[in-house]
Amino acid sequence: MVKTLSLLTISFSILSACSHAPQKVNATFSSPSAMASSKSNSKTSKGMTSIAPNIYVDADMPTGQRKQLLQIVKYSTFEIKKFFGGMKSSPNIYACSTKKCFKKFGGISAEAKTINDDTVLLSYKGLNKTTVTHELAHAELNKRLGKSHWNKTPMWFDEGLAAYICKNPKYAKTVPSMPLSKLTSHNQWVNAVHDKKPVYNVARQAFEGWYKGVGTEGLKDLIARLKKGENLSFDKEINSVNQYSKL
Repeated sequence: MVKTLSLLTISFSILSACSHAPQKVNATFSSPSAMASSKSNSKTSKGMTSIAPNIYVDADMPTGQRKQLLQIVKYSTFEIKKFFGGMKSSPNIYACSTKKCFKKFGGISAEAKTINDDTVLLSYKGLNKTTVTHELAHAELNKRLGKSHWNKTPMWFDEGLAAYICKNPKYAKTVPSMPLSKLTSHNQWVNAVHDKKPVYNVARQAFEGWYKGVGTEGLKDLIARLKKGENLSFDKEINSVNQYSKL
C-alpha cells in the first residue's frame, strides 16, 4: 500500500504543472487499478469508495456530484467508442472532489492524469466532460498501442489526439504554428507548457489536419504499423502545422 502511494506521488509530482500529459510507466507498476483488482469484492480502493465498476470517489463527494460524474463517464465513454469504433481499455477512475484528496495522490495544480492504460486520476478541477474524455482518450491509445509501444508516439500526437476528441473549446482556437519537432519528448512538452505555449492547440491542429485525411482506418493502420515495429518519422522535416500533411 505504501509503495503504491509512493509511485503515484512521484507520477503526479512530475506532471503537476501540466494539465493532462499522460504518464507511461514501462517498469512494473503497482497502480490503484492493481490494488482494486486484487480485492475484487472490495467496495473501496486506496481509501476511495466504489460508486460503479472501475469508478472510485472520495468520501466527501456529495451524492449529486457522484451522479453527475457517472453521467460524465458515460458520455466520455460513448465519445471514445464513437471515435475509435469501440473501446478496448477499461481504466479505473479515481475522482477527487477536494484539494485534500488530490494532495493525497501528490497532486498540485493538474486537472487530471492518465497512468498507462489502466488508471485515470481526476482532481476536483477535472470533473467535467472534456477532461474525462481527454484522459480516456490517452488510456485508449495506450491500450491499443500496448506496453511495448507506448513511447513510440511523440507527445504532440498523443496530446493532439486527446485534444481533438475531447472537443475542449480552448483547444479549438487556431493559433500560430510552432515546430512539432520541439514537442516530441515529454520534457519538451512540459517545458513548453511551463513557458505558456499554446501547445494543446498546436497539437490539436496538427493531429486534426492528418486525421481528416486518413480517418479512423488510417489511425488504426498507424497503430498497427507501430506495433509491427515500423520506425515512423512523425514530424521529420515538418517546420509548422501549416506544412503538415501526412506521416
